[in-house]
Amino acid sequence: MYRSIITCLFLALAACPAAAQVFLGAEMGPDAFMKQESAKIDTAGEDAFAWALSSEVSSSTLYAVFGSTTPEREIFNYLRGGIYKQELAALLLLSEKTSVPFKKLAEELPKAGGLRGLAKKHNADAMEIFEAAAGLKAAADLRTPLFLSVSTAPAAAGAVISIRAAGSSYEEK
Repeated sequence: MYRSIITCLFLALAACPAAAQVFLGAEMGPDAFMKQESAKIDTAGEDAFAWALSSEVSSSTLYAVFGSTTPEREIFNYLRGGIYKQELAALLLLSEKTSVPFKKLAEELPKAGGLRGLAKKHNADAMEIFEAAAGLKAAADLRTPLFLSVSTAPAAAGAVISIRAAGSSYEEK
């Protein structure tokens, strides 16, 4: 009995007091009041997809469909305008099949009630085009990482590499 009382007393004396820290759910860092850069939209993925899609389709088809010598820029503009990737691929294939300019199809798309209505209007099979577009989009998605830019800048913004640390005697001269 004395042994258990001594053990409890020893454990009570050996315990450290708990830290009195309260988490309120919002924390601020030391840079909280510094001027922040404005937020920028990351469009690298859309730009890479535009390049990848243009590499999947023949140049002559792209020039005929978009009527432009920079079809990847046209693709990028339509993606930023709110057309989904597979929808864009489907419109590209529909334009190729019906010889209707892409721009006209893109303008008619909301009024036609989607791809099905647009394909029906131009006497094309919507399901056939949509399946082919899925394959085209999948192929472009596989190539997209090849067109993503790789940054060679230092990981931390403002990081300075010292010439002296690199073992050069340039600063000593």
